[in-house]
Amino acid sequence: MSAKAISEQTGKEFLYKHICTSAAVQNRFRYARVTAETDFDRLAKEHPWLLTERLVVKPDQLIKRRGKLGLVGVNLDLNGVRDWLKSRLMKETTVR
Repeated sequence: MSAKAISEQTGKEFLYKHICTSAAVQNRFRYARVTAETDFDRLAKEHPWLLTERLVVKPDQLIKRRGKLGLVGVNLDLNGVRDWLKSRLMKETTVR
């Protein structure tokens, strides 16, 4: 059996598309991809739920122990996400 590393986003999309076929579990996974060039005003217009939901922010780069490394922000609003990212985006982190 072969294995290939996939991102968390791809894995969840796969699960919801191919395995979770009941209406009760479909479309619960919402995400917005953010990069160093992201315009947060435009992002909020494209995804209005970002302004009303509590958010989780984390790198989707196949890093183990993201929480222990301080790479997960939980229960944030959109401004909190922006601040969290500002201090971490485009900076190197040592993963052990």
